[in-house]
Amino acid sequence: MVMPEHFPQEPKLLWNYFHELNQLPRPSKHEDKVREFIVKEASRLSLRSQVDEVGNVVVYVPASKGKEKDSPVIIQNHMDMVTDAVPEKKINFATDPITTFREGNWIKAQGTTLGADNGIGCAAALALMSDQSLIHPPLELLFTIDEETGLKGAWGVKPEFFQGKRMLNLDTEEWGSFYIGCAGGIDYELEGDFPESEVIFKNHLTMKLSVGGFLGGHSGVDIHEQRGNAIKFLSDILHALPSDLTMVHEIRGGKAHNIIPRDAWCRLSLDKSQFANLQKVIDETKTRWKSYLPESDLQFFAKLEEVEQDTAGMTGVALKKLTSFLIAFPHGAHKYDLASHKELVSLSNNLAINLLVKGKFYVLASLRFFDRQECVGLEEQIQALAFMMNLTVKKHGEYPSWKPVRENKLLDQICSVYEGLYHKKPRVTAIHAGLECGILRDKIGPIDAVSFGPTIMGAHSPDERVEISTVSEFWKLLNATLKEI
Repeated sequence: MVMPEHFPQEPKLLWNYFHELNQLPRPSKHEDKVREFIVKEASRLSLRSQVDEVGNVVVYVPASKGKEKDSPVIIQNHMDMVTDAVPEKKINFATDPITTFREGNWIKAQGTTLGADNGIGCAAALALMSDQSLIHPPLELLFTIDEETGLKGAWGVKPEFFQGKRMLNLDTEEWGSFYIGCAGGIDYELEGDFPESEVIFKNHLTMKLSVGGFLGGHSGVDIHEQRGNAIKFLSDILHALPSDLTMVHEIRGGKAHNIIPRDAWCRLSLDKSQFANLQKVIDETKTRWKSYLPESDLQFFAKLEEVEQDTAGMTGVALKKLTSFLIAFPHGAHKYDLASHKELVSLSNNLAINLLVKGKFYVLASLRFFDRQECVGLEEQIQALAFMMNLTVKKHGEYPSWKPVRENKLLDQICSVYEGLYHKKPRVTAIHAGLECGILRDKIGPIDAVSFGPTIMGAHSPDERVEISTVSEFWKLLNATLKEI
């Protein structure tokens, strides 16, 4: 496959594989084409591979000459990507390729997520398979499935597939930083039925209120930036309207548990005499939000359009309770890690999805934590709100945090390589997002692990982009590290 002209020429193998991955559908739970591609590449290169019961792939790359007696190193990435697009983009992520372009020192996608998370890491592992000039110990290349929706691939890994006790995870997004810890997480689903009323106002008018244009982003990596949540913004508007003169028929907002909601909309009816008040509430809410949102997230909007009239929905006390619940529901960073001088979020919640459809109410929230016990109070807050609204609660998808371990020989080695290359110390830290390292360390056994990668901005949003110059440096560091350890 010919690499696009806008792609950098070096490291050529890595960029070529990244382009090939972006021609393949790889939403979470639909990694079949990528898995087939990796296995075929391994076969073409006469490398042994295995696929486990859940669909993870392990490819075994023999050591280069002189490194045969070295202990193996596990290189780990996930095959799936978050699939999100701007509202006007027409794409079927199950069949269509990701279309890329270059903007200065960045590779971006046209109106969609790019898949650099974790496509760049996967491309690097594929390049390690293919480039026989590299010097390295035996490699066990692990490609997991379904990382983005619950780390299900990591949970299904078979420890007997591995001999390595050292692991490099290539799934972090800040060049010059080495990660030795990550947040754990839990998803909460809240559901309930709300019988609809039948009301016809004197001068009935049904509108679609759409809000959007927020940056959104990764619900772990970007949560500290206090970006706007479209569900919260819409809820603020609805809560300020007179509930006895307003009826809400439908609400839809959010895409996935790990995306800060960028867009939301609702259908509502009100008396025509209230239309001017609705516009006033929208304008006042926008002004208020613009007074405190970060400067980078001020391009949000709210627009109204008249739609077909409807008479069934929520109004009066029931509507006020619903909007009050959404106003009270926690979202954002809740606590910061004191050991990092409050630079790192240690506890957060993402109000990820909200639906009200034909009287059926649904909320999905994603909690992240470093200390499991610190999370209990936030869980109780969510459960208390659900109790007051008579909602059923389901907890699922829990995965452990990876508590930082600084007594780590692999970390010492990679830091030494980095300092030799760049004559400065790397930043050693943890990340408020879920990595598979914690689960894999529990599954495979005691292993030293470090995670690093190039700079990727806007992950989990259509603004996702990868910084070209850092990809070259990332590849250089990866090769130098494998040569030395």
